[in-house]
Amino acid sequence: MMKYIYPSLILFSIIFAQHNPIQTATAGAYHARSFGNHAIQNNPALLGKFGEKIVFGSLEIDSLIIEFPDSLSTQENDSNIIVIDSLINYYSVQLIANADRKMVKKVKKEYLATFGREIHAVIITEETMYKFRVGDFLSRDSVNLFRDSLIASGYDDAWVVTSNQPLALKDQVTPYFTMTIASFEGDLGNNTLYPEWINNQLFGGLDLRGSSEKENFLSIFNSNGIDINFQGSLNWLNFGMGNLAISMFQPKIYSSLTLPKGIMDVLFNGLQFDQPQDLSDLSLNLLFAAPLSLSYGRQLEIPALEGKVDKFYAGAGINILLGFTDVHIESDNMQIVTTSDSIFINGKNSLISNIDHDNNIYFGNGFSIDFGVAANINPRVNISLAMQNLLGSITWPKTYSNFHEFAISVSSDELEDISDYKSTEMDSLTESFTINDTTYDLGSRNTKYPGKIMLGGSYKISNIFVFDIALTQYLKNDYFSQTDPKISMGLEIASLPKFPIYFGMSTGGLYGFTWGGGFSLNLGGFQWNIGVGENGGFFNNAKGVRFSTEFRLIF
Repeated sequence: MMKYIYPSLILFSIIFAQHNPIQTATAGAYHARSFGNHAIQNNPALLGKFGEKIVFGSLEIDSLIIEFPDSLSTQENDSNIIVIDSLINYYSVQLIANADRKMVKKVKKEYLATFGREIHAVIITEETMYKFRVGDFLSRDSVNLFRDSLIASGYDDAWVVTSNQPLALKDQVTPYFTMTIASFEGDLGNNTLYPEWINNQLFGGLDLRGSSEKENFLSIFNSNGIDINFQGSLNWLNFGMGNLAISMFQPKIYSSLTLPKGIMDVLFNGLQFDQPQDLSDLSLNLLFAAPLSLSYGRQLEIPALEGKVDKFYAGAGINILLGFTDVHIESDNMQIVTTSDSIFINGKNSLISNIDHDNNIYFGNGFSIDFGVAANINPRVNISLAMQNLLGSITWPKTYSNFHEFAISVSSDELEDISDYKSTEMDSLTESFTINDTTYDLGSRNTKYPGKIMLGGSYKISNIFVFDIALTQYLKNDYFSQTDPKISMGLEIASLPKFPIYFGMSTGGLYGFTWGGGFSLNLGGFQWNIGVGENGGFFNNAKGVRFSTEFRLIF
């Protein structure tokens, strides 16, 4: 049964797998700046950038708070103020500031239709206001002349704003609607094999007849065996609209396979007389499930955070888990013993799955919840804390346990003649083997779904460079062993706003060192993201690969 299940699911996930490619490109560091439908399975709080903020508590009643009009409330909106704490001042002309995003975009469209793109113009967001600004002048006289020309052209409300930062390279407006048309991802790694060893050792024409050469050749294999991990998922037509994000179908696969070191000894050392080989560490854990996700986020105003953060967000999500396949294989005892005149193989294996003896599959179901908070500390610094798939579990209505026990004894004479055996002789030989298969109906069973906690942050170094960092810790589950925390660092380089590129590296987690790179291609409302990376090293020393791509609409 397993010879059909595992390869087909891996192939399915390699061809159709979903993940945010920017996460792949930054080795997992891109958390605090995700938006729209990327908040699903990341941080639902990042959906809170729309709508009225929810106010908790109140300011002290004996304090007098005066809110000035938007055009007078900050230094940047004061036409006459002189900035003295920056070596360079940048001057722009603001044509409109309004909470209606569509109105501001309409003004920008009309301006570009009249004056073209010769002078840089962008929309920025401050608090709940959208502001359309034009120009990045270094001279006050030049910007005043430009402002006067705009007033003469009918923009009566045009005024000069001063900043110690240049105008952003692209519109700083969080898209209201995002949708992933399709995305694909695969993440495969192991703890032992890498290309250089395969090329130089396995296929390098080495003479392994000497004991020292053979020992050096086998030294790569860990005493605990070869661990192979694979994760992947598929996603299409999930979308975010304002404060809400929904994913209807996103199949995921989690798997871990352990091959005992004894297998390698048998392959390359052969069977030695009176030297038993223990193959008892063979194991496989496999989950194939499809979460249906709903996430929601809002901006909160909390008096205790007044003056400490510019904006604070919180969000939550629920995931309905549909389980398709659950497989657990353990080799309780497996040995190969050879003597001068015979070979003896015995073993006990157990298989627990939601598939019965007739290959009928009993689907499972369950749920998990997501929580998250995020904050804009200031225009440069963002932080994010998210807990994904808390309390996650899947209930399988029917599960079965198959115990396979066998004892095989073949003499050296039978081994020499076995290739010439006829079917009747072969049947007679197999009848001498002791084989016992027992299947038990275990009834309903629960398995823990993989969850994780993520702490992320970002720092805007300039309009071109943004630094991301994240700490990720997987929670205990039934599909791969507990891992160390993973620390990730990434860098976005957006010298071309339509073509930002990303790099990142991490340490810890499942694979130790990982690295990645990728890009986004932004063509109007269409976005194409690509991320690639390697696990456990660079190029010929890498012990795994990652790839992810996504086609996305943004409006």
